[in-house]
Amino acid sequence: MNGGGDLQLRGEAAPGVPWRVGIAHPLRPGAVAAVVTGRDLAVATSGTAERGPHILDPHTGEPASGCASVTMVGRRLTTTDAYATAAFAMGPAAALAWVSSLDGHEALTIDTTGRADRTPGFPGADA
Repeated sequence: MNGGGDLQLRGEAAPGVPWRVGIAHPLRPGAVAAVVTGRDLAVATSGTAERGPHILDPHTGEPASGCASVTMVGRRLTTTDAYATAAFAMGPAAALAWVSSLDGHEALTIDTTGRADRTPGFPGADA
């Protein structure tokens, strides 16, 4: 199921073949930043590439800065999507630290300079 670019995937793409999901690079239109692979997973990205700066920093009320995108991987799309938005608002360093404390979720952050970082269990490789 695709919900505005966020995906809930069940089973495998084909018998014995995991799903492969390309993560769009937020600063390089048409480029793929990473490829997530897996079975029975949700993939959600929050960022500025499609809608501009629309996620607010709850401490300032201004658009969050620091991240260009945060892609989260988990089991359920609703939670994974909410976590992606929260992580984006935190900024890259705080987001990675927070996601590392969550059970069953992993993240890829891309900051406004294009630097990509990920939690250790992120199920993907650079494109």
